[in-house]
Amino acid sequence: MKISKIRYNLCFLFTTFFVVSGILNAQNSLPVEFTASPSKKSYIGVFNKNGILYGSLNDLAQIFGLRTYINTETKKLEIASEELTLKVTANNPFVVITDKKENANLLQLPVPAIMAANSFFVPLESFMPMWKSLVPEEIIFKRTGITVGAELPKSRFDVTSVSFEEKSNGLLIRLKCTKPITDYECWPKQIGDDTWLYVSLANTRADINTIRAIKPTGIVKQILAFQYPTSVQLTFRLRGSINRAEPIVAENKTDILLAIQTSTVEEAAARKTRAYERELQRQRDKWKMDVVVIDAGHGGDDPGAIGATGIREKDITLAIALKLGKLIEKNLPGVDVVYTRKSDEFVELYKRGQIANKNGGKLFISIHCNSMPRRNRSENGFEIYLLRPGKTESALRIAEKENEVVKLEKDYENRYQQLTEENFILLTMAQSAYVKYSEQFAEILTQEMGKHLKLSNNGVKQAGFFVLVGASMPNVLIETGYISNREDEKYLKSSKGQQEVAEAIFKGIRRFKEEYEKTLREGKEIGTR
Repeated sequence: MKISKIRYNLCFLFTTFFVVSGILNAQNSLPVEFTASPSKKSYIGVFNKNGILYGSLNDLAQIFGLRTYINTETKKLEIASEELTLKVTANNPFVVITDKKENANLLQLPVPAIMAANSFFVPLESFMPMWKSLVPEEIIFKRTGITVGAELPKSRFDVTSVSFEEKSNGLLIRLKCTKPITDYECWPKQIGDDTWLYVSLANTRADINTIRAIKPTGIVKQILAFQYPTSVQLTFRLRGSINRAEPIVAENKTDILLAIQTSTVEEAAARKTRAYERELQRQRDKWKMDVVVIDAGHGGDDPGAIGATGIREKDITLAIALKLGKLIEKNLPGVDVVYTRKSDEFVELYKRGQIANKNGGKLFISIHCNSMPRRNRSENGFEIYLLRPGKTESALRIAEKENEVVKLEKDYENRYQQLTEENFILLTMAQSAYVKYSEQFAEILTQEMGKHLKLSNNGVKQAGFFVLVGASMPNVLIETGYISNREDEKYLKSSKGQQEVAEAIFKGIRRFKEEYEKTLREGKEIGTR
């Protein structure tokens, strides 16, 4: 076992030796010259691979007196200066530079770093701009050598301060720089009543403490400054809105001027008016009545009420619903019609409200037929119902009859067990945003149906219909007539009667839409002048 291990170690050492020797034999030494101390001339190991010049990071760190830490397991090298730490990983093109506050910049080399015999090699041409952020001296890199100039001023700041100059049409912000900065951008953003001006400068260091200590003046309300490993962001909070912000190179070729053109009182007022009008139009578009949901009561296994001669409620409601939909589609351009059912199918009550909400319904109309027990066949006429706990015995009975359909639904007991009278009151309060319009639509509807139909008008009533609970929009339930009454039944089962009912409901919808959208334009209540 020991002999085998020794052989393995020897094999590993010889392999490493030949790999490193191959690199070293192919490499050259690149001179590093210090203009301030010519005798300090040094060399770093370099080699060429696929036309790319790689240089030794370990040698660079040693020449500049920087601390290094190598993790052989993770193959990482850390080089630390007084303010920044640079991290390189073998076989990885990314370089991480962090400051003392753990602010990090992630930079990418065109090719990965290479590690051989605990030495790290990087592509020098793309890496040297990153290296400049670690050392205080001026660095000039050429493929023939690296020249280290005189040490930059101790502050080492590219942006030393900021000043403001009020102008007749705005503000001039001067960024005082010690060298030309070419990679920067600025952009304004309106937030509330103020404008935030963001300025980003790449490969730059700023005297953050000095800039933060500058007292805001004039339209400048706040100054924020952030130093990142390889960039600076300055943020100015300006009072009011501005027309534009334009960066300009100053006459001394180093400072950056930010020309801020502010709005006049008239321009600011006009801009605020336009913003208000856009928001008003957005709200109008949001609330305009562009989707009507038509719910044909019952269907499928649920026939609904049975008429005096055997007609089924589900057939009458579907016929009226389809005729009503055609009238809307033909005569109200821009209004979409959504049906909870278009054929003889059973749709659970809770799903009908979901269909309405999912399709962005603005008005929900549930169509039904009434009936009475055999002993009382004289009741006749139509009535409109709103979602509220029933007040009369008749309303309670009708709601109970219509709600019985839930027994055909799976798990209906758990779904509807919480719908007590008290909870209906709470649900009604939750729909308070729509109750007013539901009442107004019901009133218009009863007027139009009373005017155009050969049926008695029983007015507007209230009851706790489950089908209306989930519809988050103005909603009503129409009992079109009593099919237990022979006259009503004869009228409602005829194509002519169904068409007239559909037309009367349509006229109510059209009138409500006109008055409703007028309120959106004028901000008035429906029915007021």
